[in-house]
Amino acid sequence: MNRIKELRKKNHLTLKDMGSKLNMLDSTLSQYENEKRTPNEATWQALANFFNVSVDYLKGYGYSKEHIYKCLDDAYKQDYPVTFDVEPPSGNFFISSKDEIEDYCKTKKINIPEDVGLEFWQKYFSFIFKDKSVKRLLTTKDNYSDGDIKELIIEAISWYGTDSRTKAIVNHIKHN
Repeated sequence: MNRIKELRKKNHLTLKDMGSKLNMLDSTLSQYENEKRTPNEATWQALANFFNVSVDYLKGYGYSKEHIYKCLDDAYKQDYPVTFDVEPPSGNFFISSKDEIEDYCKTKKINIPEDVGLEFWQKYFSFIFKDKSVKRLLTTKDNYSDGDIKELIIEAISWYGTDSRTKAIVNHIKHN
């Protein structure tokens, strides 16, 4: 199921308002929303641009960056233990998401404000979308729990916070 109606309502738009902004008939948009008609690729792209989302997300696949950032915010504020497939470099199996985020910020000399919100995560943590596992969340057809999403985010932060020497050693071990 596509997300056209959901995004239109989230942006407090009527079909008529949206139609006039996109130069489309409101009846056509209604058919798209109710999946009685399928937009062509150019129209999908125009709608995605209008809502500032990916075409795949608009088509109903994956998770929005906003949702992923909210999971990151929640992981920081609702601190929970992070599990690792292999022992983390410090040897501590019981590191928390908050500790991992704070360690990354300390390494990168980023101050975390007391009233941390989505803008902070968007400004300093956009790198998480370079990670293959996190990037895949944007287009996946699979369902993940928010806990699974948080794990992927924290693993990405852990990896990008790791110094280059340690990364080289880990990569060497993986390939041998």
